[in-house]
Amino acid sequence: MVKPTIQDARRLLKSAFDYDNFRPGQEAAVSAILAGRDTVVVLPTGGGKSLCFQVPALLMPGLTVVVSPLISLMKDQVDALVARGLPAAFINSTLTSGQVSDRLARVDRGEIKLLYVAPERFDFGRTAERLRKAGVSLLAIDEAHCISQWGHDFRPSYLRVKTVHQALGSPTTITLTATATPEVRRDIVRELALRNPETIITGFDRPNLTYYVVPAKNDAEKEKRLVEILRNHGGLAVIYASTRRAVDHLTTVLERSKIPAYGYHAGLDDRRRHEVQEAFMTEKIRAIVATNAFGMGIDKPNVRLVVHYAMPGTLEAYYQEAGRAGRDGLHSDVFLLHSFPDRFTHEFFIKGSYPEREVVEKTYDALKKISDDQGFVSAEPEDLARAIKPKPNTREIEGALRILTRAGAVTLSGGEHARVHVRLLATPDRIKRELTGESNSELGLLRALWRGVGPALRTGAVVDLDGLPPGLGGSAAATPLLEALQDRQFLVWDRLGSGLYLSDRTASLSRFKVDWVILDRRRAAELSKLQAVQRYAYTRECRRGFVLRYFGDPAASAACAGCDNCLGIRPVAAVEDESPTSQRREKTSRQSRSRVPELADDFTVGPAEERLLATLKTV
Repeated sequence: MVKPTIQDARRLLKSAFDYDNFRPGQEAAVSAILAGRDTVVVLPTGGGKSLCFQVPALLMPGLTVVVSPLISLMKDQVDALVARGLPAAFINSTLTSGQVSDRLARVDRGEIKLLYVAPERFDFGRTAERLRKAGVSLLAIDEAHCISQWGHDFRPSYLRVKTVHQALGSPTTITLTATATPEVRRDIVRELALRNPETIITGFDRPNLTYYVVPAKNDAEKEKRLVEILRNHGGLAVIYASTRRAVDHLTTVLERSKIPAYGYHAGLDDRRRHEVQEAFMTEKIRAIVATNAFGMGIDKPNVRLVVHYAMPGTLEAYYQEAGRAGRDGLHSDVFLLHSFPDRFTHEFFIKGSYPEREVVEKTYDALKKISDDQGFVSAEPEDLARAIKPKPNTREIEGALRILTRAGAVTLSGGEHARVHVRLLATPDRIKRELTGESNSELGLLRALWRGVGPALRTGAVVDLDGLPPGLGGSAAATPLLEALQDRQFLVWDRLGSGLYLSDRTASLSRFKVDWVILDRRRAAELSKLQAVQRYAYTRECRRGFVLRYFGDPAASAACAGCDNCLGIRPVAAVEDESPTSQRREKTSRQSRSRVPELADDFTVGPAEERLLATLKTV
């Protein structure tokens, strides 16, 4: 069989995608893949990363497997390909077992060329082995920075990708990201054992974006500045907020200011989310106020304005989220509303995710003291926190419990402590439509919950998992089903009165393997990233150059024509607070830190923090 050439790729680009030319970096990536080279691609947000693997996938024999962590964007890409008549499909947690089987059967028959798969999917059955038999010629790993433990969006599920690569027969591999620092790029190559990869970096600059930072003393001033920005800058807008509560509040603020806006976050039911998406995509509203995680699912090319109401935890996150603006290449503006206390909520979560060694050791000692003769502990994190001096916050305790669980020092208990709180989100129509088949375990669990609780399930009810029908497998089997249903946003749940067993209540912690060096490095890395965002907010130098230098882009310069500093635009308000003195900073710190636990209850966070919050559901 004759190998496809770059000329074939150019023809396909026009016939299948209706583009006359490749964008910078795309043709080099396609050429490398067609030559059988492993490839690392770093293109800016909106730079067209997907075409780097979609074009060769359609030219090469066999199947291309695309690993992607973003379920909403995965579906959007597949829908766009199918709309063009191209053979693509996806497999993730939103599908029923019957739908998954049907799509894998189509792969077996050679009807699918591009198969998007969530990394967690490879935990089920023999998915990789079945795909290997179908003949995988290319493995594409989107958002590849997720594999790096030093990246801003590390996802443990991505660590299995190396094994998946081998299980698929070690096909040619392309990794794609928009936010990889030099260290993260090295980590990607090392973790995946890429073979002398071609590295393609076109630069991180988005020349059509103008960057602004607006300092503010407090939330009231932020709200005022937000309204002013929207009135002074036209076009569609995305406003990022850190919490659901903030999303709802800011939506009200904008509506009162006669600016048509909807809120968008995980607390909305399916119908409302669809209504909000449809209204924004069809431009019936001007602005969408979204939590950071949900905002990343917005893929509309003509967004002219992105505003961060609060500082993100990393420059990588800020770059990606700001990159929702101007994806059509036309001029757009991105604003960061900033006050010094913005950092404290991030610090709170970082220290909870990566607690100090002393906190972990004291937590373990406290568990030993209050455990019964069998090593069982029924205390909640709040109880443990009160038993430790000086008292840590409960997030640190939750982080310590997670570390102890990973080390094997403690295990989750079931039995009499299998009480959970469940609230149903999905409508009956959606349940009937998406959970089909009498043998579907998730549908069986929902039916059992409804029979046991009734309509109270819609407002939230306490359920004893051990009281479920025997055919469901008890609490041990129900827990992953609840997690799967929550991932698909059919319901939300939380464990009540859960407990832990100490593996050996007589053993010292030194018997168990805890990598304190890695723990310290992760904490330091996260705090360093947070500090970088704050430096960006306070710098009087070129903001574009600051971002480019952070990513190691050699094109970084000392001046540009696309940021407030270089344009000589200095906000009038709050300038005096822009660089707090140590005395003012300490006062602000005390006031703001006192509110962090309150905010944390409502904080909507990225994947790194979601892993911490998940502790409440698993410990």
